[in-house]
Amino acid sequence: MEIRTAAGRVTAVLDDAFGWLDLLADRLRALHEQSRADGRALRAHELTALREPVFARLREHPKLIAGTGVILAEDVLADRSHWLEWWQNRPDGPPAFLEVDHDPASVGFYDYPSAAWFALPRKTGDRVVVGPYVDYSGTDEYMLTLANPVRCGEHFLGVAATDIRADAFESLLLGAIGAAGPPAALVNATGRVVASNTPQKIAGSLVEERELDSAWSEVPVRDSAGRGCAGLPWKVSLLRA
Repeated sequence: MEIRTAAGRVTAVLDDAFGWLDLLADRLRALHEQSRADGRALRAHELTALREPVFARLREHPKLIAGTGVILAEDVLADRSHWLEWWQNRPDGPPAFLEVDHDPASVGFYDYPSAAWFALPRKTGDRVVVGPYVDYSGTDEYMLTLANPVRCGEHFLGVAATDIRADAFESLLLGAIGAAGPPAALVNATGRVVASNTPQKIAGSLVEERELDSAWSEVPVRDSAGRGCAGLPWKVSLLRA
């Protein structure tokens, strides 16, 4: 059945993304542990050690991934109270570092500690999928942010995260169901459309339960460590006329 095929393809993308975030989290944890072994706190410039795998990941998925990196908790770095080691894909050049205002006293301060993709993993210890939402700060595209908490024992270091373009999931739907196939949508846990094959239900719009066909396929949560994931499960469903 086409909706099962579509759900399977979406699951594969999410599994791969969270696998990458596990790897990135391990890299950050290792840097933190090494600095502790040296009797000091980690410094921002040492996060350049993450750039090689981050750049490789961005090169591997130029259309799917808008950006990826790590976002640090306030007490982790010796020389910065707030820091994003975040790089964005560019269509016509190498990855670009995301410059944001880290000064809490500034009007333009980027208050990421209050963002759901940071606050929820910090509070619960679970992974999270946030979106779709319009990324006004960067590309003006519909985005989804996936984030893994990074801990060293009980110490919360921050999150490893990635931004995925919502239209990438639309391509998965079209590949499985087709533009001329029956109207279908990938819907998140709150009933918001992630992607669809019909202009009647664009990304970001809401669908009511009565609009979904009784035959639908869930995009499952998979995690060998048994962690939950806020924002999942999603479902792929045909849409009723």
